[in-house]
Amino acid sequence: MSFLSEDFARDGYFVVRGLFEPDCLAAARRECEALVEETAVRLKADGKVSDISGGASFAERMALLYREIPEESPTTFRQELHREGFFGLFAHPRLLEMAEAHLGPELRLYPNYSVRPKLPGNRRTEVLWHQDAGYTEGGSQVLKMMNVWTPLVPARVENGCMQFVPGSHCQGLVPHEKETYYLKISDAVIGPVEGGAVNIEVDPGDVVVFSNLLFHRGLPNRSAQVRWSMDFRYQDATQPTLRLTQGHLLRSRLRPEGVVRDAAHWAQLRFQ
Repeated sequence: MSFLSEDFARDGYFVVRGLFEPDCLAAARRECEALVEETAVRLKADGKVSDISGGASFAERMALLYREIPEESPTTFRQELHREGFFGLFAHPRLLEMAEAHLGPELRLYPNYSVRPKLPGNRRTEVLWHQDAGYTEGGSQVLKMMNVWTPLVPARVENGCMQFVPGSHCQGLVPHEKETYYLKISDAVIGPVEGGAVNIEVDPGDVVVFSNLLFHRGLPNRSAQVRWSMDFRYQDATQPTLRLTQGHLLRSRLRPEGVVRDAAHWAQLRFQ
């Protein structure tokens, strides 16, 4: 599939069904389960929980752990993601091919890669209408990126799937306002187009590729389970990150010695 498809040019996004193989997904999910186990052990050691809910399912356990202390629940895992099982998603060959077609041969994994456990009824995980470019430090400069989002459990309206406003990327970078937890596109901008929003319901293995200028948000999780997902971004590595962190090279002709070689190498590195 060519990245520069009509759908992407028109709508600002497209969905690739079943891109990730079962083994690749299973490896990432095992790493997430390990993160939950480590969280449970820490909460128990700190005296914050008495029951670590070891028999609960992957989709339920994090919510059970934090049912008495929801204000302390993590909204993202980021620095913890230098584990071998995540590398297969970040460096998947088909994704890198799409990214190279769009961004060129110098590809960086931008230093904003996350696993997100969206807990039921937790306002701290309800992401408001925004553009990812609105979070980039550097004022009006828009970095050249390709955004990727993928669920680790089925994403539906009930458990807080994403919503997109197709074509909104054509407006360029718009004003954002600071809310309690997130930035938000101003009402004057989002109000006239919000009615055209579409629900992005996808399954594990599916990949959503979208512009960093696309208007999007995450719906509230009204289910009884955690909506687990991963999001990450590829950047033209000839550009600055406009952050103190520099990310990691995944493809490079200029600096091939600096590319992350494999999963074991990835696990030796750190968020930087």
